Amino acid sequence: MNAEWTQISPQEAAALHAAILAAHAHHDLEQLVELYAIAADNKEREGDVDAACFFLTQAFVFALETGISRAHELNRRLVAYGRAWPLEP
Repeated sequence: MNAEWTQISPQEAAALHAAILAAHAHHDLEQLVELYAIAADNKEREGDVDAACFFLTQAFVFALETGISRAHELNRRLVAYGRAWPLEP
């Protein structure tokens, strides 16, 4: 799966959706962080802030569950949209 989705086609969107479902089925939380972040990036490029924030929230929650440092970056993005409070340092 391409981590740099610039202009996502319907086929790529379907592949991303399938990958998200597969990651859920396999309980692959780190993969879910990456896939939801990709979905959020795409929605940001489309100008759909609500959808972007939905996907960012999903990525953020899974990042918190896995304990990966990307949670801070995802939190900063949500804070910038007024959708979250900053994490404690």
